[in-house]
Amino acid sequence: MISVEEALGILLSNLPERKVEEVPFQAALGRNLAEDLVATRDIPPFHRSAMDGYAVRAADVEHAPVELIIAGEIRAGGGIPRKLNPGEAIATMTGAPVSEGADAVQIIELCRISDDGKRIRILEPVKPRENIAMQGSEAKTGAVVLESGHRVGPAEIAAMATFGYSRVKVYRKPSIAIFATGDELVEFDKTPELDQIRNSNAYCLSSQLQYMGFEPDYLGIARDNRDELHRMMLLGLERDVLIITGGVSMGEYDFVRDVFKDIGLEILFNKVAIKPGKPTVFARKGDKLIFGLPGNPISALVTFECFVRPVLGRLCGMTQPELPRMKGELLADMRQSPGRTAFMPAWVFWQDDGWKVEPLLWKSSADIIGFTRANATFIFPKSRDLLRRGEVVEIMLLPDFFVRQR
Repeated sequence: MISVEEALGILLSNLPERKVEEVPFQAALGRNLAEDLVATRDIPPFHRSAMDGYAVRAADVEHAPVELIIAGEIRAGGGIPRKLNPGEAIATMTGAPVSEGADAVQIIELCRISDDGKRIRILEPVKPRENIAMQGSEAKTGAVVLESGHRVGPAEIAAMATFGYSRVKVYRKPSIAIFATGDELVEFDKTPELDQIRNSNAYCLSSQLQYMGFEPDYLGIARDNRDELHRMMLLGLERDVLIITGGVSMGEYDFVRDVFKDIGLEILFNKVAIKPGKPTVFARKGDKLIFGLPGNPISALVTFECFVRPVLGRLCGMTQPELPRMKGELLADMRQSPGRTAFMPAWVFWQDDGWKVEPLLWKSSADIIGFTRANATFIFPKSRDLLRRGEVVEIMLLPDFFVRQR
């Protein structure tokens, strides 16, 4: 049995080469760039007024209040204004080019127009470059503005439009298939017999994948016989990543690892010192990656976040796709049997200038109802058997941490 850290090391050392595709820039939302994008022009492309006011020479208004001749008006998109001469001012709107010869803009609130409308009284001095966004101050032509690996959000879409990128290269999302195993399973829309349960794991895992931006293919339920598992695995291996839930423990009818060997998969680990989720399997065949996650609902949920998320995120070009972690104060004594790193359900909240960690009662790794009350897990080190109230513990935020409320 290997540690969580060792399992992650094996996973990250067995990543296939990431694939790249070119897409329309609007379709890059939520994706990671596979190329550097550079500025195709200076931004601003000219000295741009940051305020409504009057473009002036700072030296002319050094001893304000002073009166200057109004030499015209310029608005955004209204062309390039003429050169400003000493003793003159040009009415300049926000976003408009600043006249050559002007080196500052005084805001409209500090200006007074004469009765005849021909002169402007500047009430206070203004410093050189004040209220001006200088040409190239936001981006210089040829400068990298978005680096390869950068995740694309709305601001990045705006930047692409700004520089005229109609198509961009992004890392391709891997195709993913999921199936569940077990004679005891029926689908959610069926009435289970007394010895059956409804399949929930596949739908939980599908939802976790959708949170990451994937649309997995659900293949259904494979029954506990080798032929059925063999057929379903071959179908799943038509995708880049296959996720199986159930059938990976040591029971008499847990055939998944045997079928892995039958179809020539290389099993890289099959047991991890994690609680819940010890019987987690990772295998590969060429560039195909296969995860065998436990059948208990919380085990499947936790091992997905700890092991599957880091792999899928990196295949998509992310450098740190893991869920955020932080520290918080434990609000109750907690015990566990040492030997495995445990991920315990918790409600985490901010109080008195610090994060508080309220452990939640749950009955077992099958208790999905108990876990629905959690917005995070706290991590119980494998070397400890007791954590005291008031200790600072490490927290792993769940994907919906910032939207869950009590």
